[in-house]
Amino acid sequence: MNIYKLNNISNLSEGTAVTVGMFDGVHCGHQHILSMLKKAANERNLIPVVVTFDLHPRQVLGGNVGGADINSFYRVTTNEERYEQLQRHGINHVLEVHFTPEIAALSACQFFEQILIKQLHAKVLVLGFDNLFGSKQHYDFDQLPALAQSYNAEVLVDTPLSMHGVEVSSTQIRKALKNGDVALAAEMLGYSYRLWGNVVKGRQVGRTLGFPTANVCLDDTTKVMPADGVYAVNVHIQGRTEPLHGMANLGGQPTFGLDKPVFEVNIFDFDADIYNTILTIEFVQRLRDVRKFASVDDLISQLESDRNAAQHSF
Repeated sequence: MNIYKLNNISNLSEGTAVTVGMFDGVHCGHQHILSMLKKAANERNLIPVVVTFDLHPRQVLGGNVGGADINSFYRVTTNEERYEQLQRHGINHVLEVHFTPEIAALSACQFFEQILIKQLHAKVLVLGFDNLFGSKQHYDFDQLPALAQSYNAEVLVDTPLSMHGVEVSSTQIRKALKNGDVALAAEMLGYSYRLWGNVVKGRQVGRTLGFPTANVCLDDTTKVMPADGVYAVNVHIQGRTEPLHGMANLGGQPTFGLDKPVFEVNIFDFDADIYNTILTIEFVQRLRDVRKFASVDDLISQLESDRNAAQHSF
């Protein structure tokens, strides 16, 4: 994949079909837009290009943006994950724009002229059904079709994609994850949601219960955390090819009087030393809430039920 900056896109002078957005998650709705982009480019002998930003606008503008406070905003995917998913769906050219207050101040038509036309030589602009870009203070988004026509360019608008009566969006995926509905999030994403981190020393209580756990210290704390609970998971161990099945606990350990949240994973039929190893955890299904048990024996009995339930979810 070629990831360009604004100062090194001279080799895209042949003419492009472009789409603009954060593409957080590169979910099924985004994938539909990408298919439309590639089809339009192929029919017109153009290069398909995704124009995106290195920082989410909420990270730069602060305050209340898009109905959510910046302090409560978390990403579905990191930049590396976004680009990996874009490439997986056939996109080989990405223009990553450094999002600054100056970029944010550009109206839609200014952004179209200064970047899409003058630098990318765009002949087609593909938009999602709810796709907006450009300054809200200098709103002129509705003038884009006429401006594009003046440059002999086209604007194509995709149709919405719905699942279970809800339009697929990054916002809806964040909502599903925060509700613990990782199965719905995966359906909207088209792949399982994942977190990753290094295995560190824990209290080592799990092994005394017959359920040894790997305590995971997350590498990226800007991603959405699913709701506290017990989950069936797939575990990718650094250096190993095939994932293993397991179950994960997100949240406190109330049976032991501990409220501090932990992320611990019990890997089924596995007994190797993996301290200081990176694990990637894919969430398959939420099994239950975190709760306090009357005794350790009750907890063990529940963990056995959890393991059986998890094994049936794979």
